[in-house]
Amino acid sequence: MKLEEILEDVSHYKELMEEELHSVIPGGGVPNFHDAMHYHLSTGGKRIRPLLAILTARALGVDENKVLPFAVACELLHNWLLIHDDIEDGDTFRRGKPAVWVKYGLAHGINVGDGMAHYAMKAVLKCHERGVPAEVVFRLLEAYADTAIKTSEGQAMEINLRENNNPTEEEYMQMVTGKTAYYLTLPMVGGAIIGGLDEKLIEKIVEYGKCVGPAFQIRDDIIDLTEGKGRDDIGNDIKEGKRSILVVYALERASDEEKNKLIEILNKPREETTRDDVLWVMELFKKTGAIDRASKKAENLIENAKEIIQPLPPELREILEAMADYMIRREK
Repeated sequence: MKLEEILEDVSHYKELMEEELHSVIPGGGVPNFHDAMHYHLSTGGKRIRPLLAILTARALGVDENKVLPFAVACELLHNWLLIHDDIEDGDTFRRGKPAVWVKYGLAHGINVGDGMAHYAMKAVLKCHERGVPAEVVFRLLEAYADTAIKTSEGQAMEINLRENNNPTEEEYMQMVTGKTAYYLTLPMVGGAIIGGLDEKLIEKIVEYGKCVGPAFQIRDDIIDLTEGKGRDDIGNDIKEGKRSILVVYALERASDEEKNKLIEILNKPREETTRDDVLWVMELFKKTGAIDRASKKAENLIENAKEIIQPLPPELREILEAMADYMIRREK
């Protein structure tokens, strides 16, 4: 089954999640803080991560309402990371609307992200009110904290990598594993913890994430050249100077003159990078076969992910396989 079909089965929980989100983050409140959080959450998003937490728990026989606060925490984690990511990357649009830091100012943007991170922890604690034992809630908080730390480490690696004029595939993979692997699979890990899944099988989900997360990012690198990732333009990664896997592969096969020009464009300040610069880099990616190689790398990672989760219960495995397939074929 496709992930969209599986998610449709729990789509009625979207309304409950919105209610839960608004119960965690109060309406009104402090100007340029609570209203900014609600603004960001209202800009869209598929709410895939919280639905995956619900699906995972349900596959293990758990009442969906028990996992709902943790599902909301995963959505809040995702969104405060996006708020800070826009600031770090200088992206002015998110999902077709002005980014929080643009609409409310840089200082408020940082503060709003910080606040949302802690509201997410409060959401995890609410699981205890739904009948989740305290020791299990402790494990959920530990998983949340570990994920936030790993993701921040990966983001730091990405920022560091922008100063590297000879990035390797190994460095790229280490960075994207930290940046994407853990927080992409946190909803399923949390659902599995609440569902009492054996620790060795939970580790399988983590290992699965180390394949699916990088595949997600590689697909993101490619989508940036076509769809713009909802940021009102294409080639934002080029303007930001990101050392994507496309850059790594292009540098391996480009001429010395092309390599020098590519690095020169990537090292330009964002506001000085022209559309012609972006188009030149995109053409180099095509010429050197970087896009095809990246697509193949992502496909291989997805196949590895599916192999890793074979020991999982069939219903849960079907969900994770559908998630893996979605990662490789998504268009935005």
